[in-house]
Amino acid sequence: MKTKFLALTATVLVVSIGAAFAHGGATGIVKQRMDGMVAMGKALAKVADMFKGVQPYNQQTVVQAAEVVQIHAIEMKELFPDTHASRMGSGTEALPSIWQNLEDFMELADRLDHNANQLKLAAGSGSQSDVQAAFGKVARTCSACHRDYRKVRN
Repeated sequence: MKTKFLALTATVLVVSIGAAFAHGGATGIVKQRMDGMVAMGKALAKVADMFKGVQPYNQQTVVQAAEVVQIHAIEMKELFPDTHASRMGSGTEALPSIWQNLEDFMELADRLDHNANQLKLAAGSGSQSDVQAAFGKVARTCSACHRDYRKVRN
């Protein structure tokens, strides 16, 4: 279980670090959604650092991270309109499959919002194992969306 959790954590960190470098030339709606992804990645990296022992566990940090993810998960649903600027804007990493499977993409955004809320509730419970399990669900949702709807970097 711990190995699986660390693998998910590593995925979240790689995504957040990579996203920080991907903004080259992005403007408009593409930059707006990339900024949201980076904010989520940074927030989740703080939680991951706690479980890796880099930082001490802090309940408020978990709550804040969950809230950042919720804000951007909800916002995300508005940041992928079927427009030329959204599909083809400079720097975009969005795959055409987003618009071909828009219902599934929106369901993933809703799942991310839900799982982030569960992370926030778990933080309130005081159980670090519950937080770790909820964090894993958030990380898996991020990974699923990136796997299906984001260009693979070389």
